[in-house]
Amino acid sequence: MKPWKVVSLILLALAVAAVGYGLMLVRRGFSALATPSAIEELAATTARRLAVPPSYRRLRNPIAPSTENIRRGMEHFADHCATCHGNDGSGQTLFGTGLYPKPPDLRAARTQNKSDGELYYTIENGVRLSGMPAFSEAHTAAQTWRLVLFIRHLPQITPGELHEMEGLNPKPEANPAHF
Repeated sequence: MKPWKVVSLILLALAVAAVGYGLMLVRRGFSALATPSAIEELAATTARRLAVPPSYRRLRNPIAPSTENIRRGMEHFADHCATCHGNDGSGQTLFGTGLYPKPPDLRAARTQNKSDGELYYTIENGVRLSGMPAFSEAHTAAQTWRLVLFIRHLPQITPGELHEMEGLNPKPEANPAHF
């Protein structure tokens, strides 16, 4: 068989597979409750990795990992991030589990192996087509770098720190409006 015919057959097979996968997605729906397929997971992680400019990957946190700086990061995290990520960084919250894609477990190697600059970029710029908003207009650079310090601390967080964070979490309104 001629090489151009082989290439044509491969391309045709890929096109048929893509159409079939697209039809399956449409039939299944786009519920945030569904577990992403392996293809969706691969596409999302690849897109996130490619979205961080190389110049950010090389950035190092300019704020020293002192007890005070980690504590300030913890206070900010409890007030601004824990609603989706949880005080422990697991993402197992009412909002976190309802998002699609789900928030990553910030304690896991997949997050901890990212460079300081990648974490900084994600906090500052958010992640399109996910629940992660951009915080560059709401946080100072120092606050974001302290969040990076705290995210690095999450795998070693103590029960006492988790208890302390509960007092720092935003409180719901006493009489929320009902729809």
